[in-house]
Amino acid sequence: MAFVAVTAWMACGQPETHEAQGLQRATAATVTLGDGHCAGVVVGQGRHVLTAAHCVAQESSPEFTNFEDGRRLEGRYVFVDRGRDLAVLELEAKAPVAPLEVAEALPAPGDVLVFTGRYDRPGEPQQVMLERLGRCPSLPDVPAALFTTMDGTPGDSGAPLVDARMRVVGLVHGGARCSIAAPTADIAPEVQRLSQEDAQPLAQGLPPDPR
Repeated sequence: MAFVAVTAWMACGQPETHEAQGLQRATAATVTLGDGHCAGVVVGQGRHVLTAAHCVAQESSPEFTNFEDGRRLEGRYVFVDRGRDLAVLELEAKAPVAPLEVAEALPAPGDVLVFTGRYDRPGEPQQVMLERLGRCPSLPDVPAALFTTMDGTPGDSGAPLVDARMRVVGLVHGGARCSIAAPTADIAPEVQRLSQEDAQPLAQGLPPDPR
């Protein structure tokens, strides 16, 4: 994968060390699922992973989340929306990394985002331009998919795109270069609700597809 190094693109006046720390946090929060077929990101209070719904098998089964330091946690899907290509995995225990916040608003065309990539694939984070918002045939329930300049590869599905504040704004969905992302603003309230209930036992099985 061809990566573009991220320069000092964050808010004016912020020391470069803050940027580096933010990128490090975003990288650590990006995880792989199962055998590495997809990626995801730890969100909320650290008990949930946001990923792409097309990464979720139709049948109910536990899923392992793999972290950069080699640790693994088992979880079950508690939310799956295939029309928006969004899913939430609830972990058996709190993740050993700091979670990322999910932005409650869409980014705007022209915004500069960052794709940190998977920890198991070498390379620098990519500085990504949001070219436009629009319809994508494989995202039937999304009026404003994120069309970006990201250069991704198969297996990046579910990995996050983050804004200058390291908030998740989209998840890799697909496209010719895996450059289209599903926006995550609409699922922010659901992540907040699930986080408030994370003391409850893990959900039993995969809920029915709402579609």
